[in-house]
Amino acid sequence: MTLADRSGAILMRAVWRVAATLPPARASALGAAILGRSGPWIRKQRLLTDNLRTAFPDWPEARIAATAKASWASLGRVVAEFPHLAELMAPGESAFVEVVDETALLTRAARGRPVVMASGHFANWELLAGAASRHGVPLTVVHAARANPLVEALLQAHRQVLGCAFLERGESVLAMRRHIRAGRSIGVLLDQRYDDGEPVPFFGRPALTATAPALLAIRHDLPFAPVRAERLEGCRFRITVEPALHPDRTLGSPRAIALDLMARLNRRFEAWIRERPEQWLCIKRRWPKPASRKTAVASAAVALDDVSDETAAAGLRQEPARTLEAS
Repeated sequence: MTLADRSGAILMRAVWRVAATLPPARASALGAAILGRSGPWIRKQRLLTDNLRTAFPDWPEARIAATAKASWASLGRVVAEFPHLAELMAPGESAFVEVVDETALLTRAARGRPVVMASGHFANWELLAGAASRHGVPLTVVHAARANPLVEALLQAHRQVLGCAFLERGESVLAMRRHIRAGRSIGVLLDQRYDDGEPVPFFGRPALTATAPALLAIRHDLPFAPVRAERLEGCRFRITVEPALHPDRTLGSPRAIALDLMARLNRRFEAWIRERPEQWLCIKRRWPKPASRKTAVASAAVALDDVSDETAAAGLRQEPARTLEAS
């Protein structure tokens, strides 16, 4: 345990203590004001703006800077909303969260027929699990613990109200299979770089992407559904469970089918980001550095080739992507 770990935990406790004294909307607005101003001075500002330039190469620098500032403000809202997760997820006419289940996949999942729910760091992604649980879905979320164990413990204490189980990224795919066999759906965020993943097109460029969740869906014949979180205004949200992406089994191997599923999921992410770019948080490098671009392109070409079932099985053993955390 380092001094930095303790300092970080003290800061988070102080922020949440203040946020808890305010109504959800005021806490959210305060978080947006603080991080909206300070975020552009944080070291990860460069990664955020680099990602926006890659996604939107025609944008002028002024728009890149304005969107980055709005993205920091969005993260500030997420942080300040942690003490209010239970209130935000409460049902009723005055509910903060509207849920749109386009093809009744939540109804299916609530009956113990699992669904793989794939999303990303959009709006307040923490609410995705709560929305599923509110509809009676037994859900297991795959997540990567924060490097700071004290902050991680604080986060998990707030997340208890979401009503889901958690699997750490380091746990085996066999653990995910056990949860699926028990009738539990799987939630995972797949918009950020996964270093052990495979190159999949994202905004026209290869980006390392986890394929294990798609492979699990293919192996167990489960719906693989994009789930979108949107912030409508202030603390009002809409969560949309879109129709499942159907695997193209004519592609042959499970790996090739999974790569195609992930390419189509990335296209859904692209559409969401184009509509509300300020609500996407990506403060890790999403695409390879220019020096490694040639290698990434070559890898992408190889990834599109058909492979043996033995190779596909090896791909299934890769760890799932990190999920419910900001970076």
